[in-house]
Amino acid sequence: MSAGHIDQCRSCRASIYWCVTDRDKPMPVDAFPDKTRGNVSIYPEKGQMRAVVVPRSQAEAMRARGLQLHTSHFSSCPNAKQWRKKR
Repeated sequence: MSAGHIDQCRSCRASIYWCVTDRDKPMPVDAFPDKTRGNVSIYPEKGQMRAVVVPRSQAEAMRARGLQLHTSHFSSCPNAKQWRKKR
């Protein structure tokens, strides 16, 4: 999970980043920004990609300013259910 390395989803083959959340959990994030639905800010830190989910109103404002936000791959992958872990 090196910073900036684009990987592929094992089920749908989409381009993703494997990021780490603020709780140090892995999170697949679509590699390309989403100008209408993006709500995940990603950035490199200490050799890995970090992901922060941004609240809806803040995400709208950030996209309006032209900042790039991504989406969780769990929201776009047609096979997401098979990969989700039970809480």
